[in-house]
Amino acid sequence: MTAVETPQAGLSHQHLALLFQYTVEVYKVFEKLTEKLPNPMTAKVFKQFAADERENRDLIEMKILDTVGNHVRVTLGADLIFSEILEGEMSYRESAEFLISRERTMQRKLRELISSAARADLALLLFLETVKRAHAVELERELELLRHDSDWWKREDAQWRIVHGAPPA
Repeated sequence: MTAVETPQAGLSHQHLALLFQYTVEVYKVFEKLTEKLPNPMTAKVFKQFAADERENRDLIEMKILDTVGNHVRVTLGADLIFSEILEGEMSYRESAEFLISRERTMQRKLRELISSAARADLALLLFLETVKRAHAVELERELELLRHDSDWWKREDAQWRIVHGAPPA
């Protein structure tokens, strides 16, 4: 009996719309955190995350245009927890934990898509998944710093504190 390889379907419009929506929402959060946080080291992390998400958005948009042929509509009703982060209703630690959870959730979703991806979609999905993994790792570092100093994201003297530690009380 000869095995026949069935062609794998490409990313659906729904999958692409989900990826695009998430990317746009998280980009806005990262960009706002870049502007809002006084800690220059943390702001730099979020600035890079925002740049990553812009690149992800552009790649997803190119894929959408290539496969679907038109743009995906993005609803502006962002996740309410993103709003709570930006309005300061969550502690910095809670915010970091939530962002790690969101990045890991999207990473798992991308892993699922990778497991059944068509060859033409594999590189894009791998790229997006590794960006999520990198973000989770850097957010874990931020979370560890927040566990030792709950005001870490407020610290304008971040580099000094990294090198010298907290001043004696």
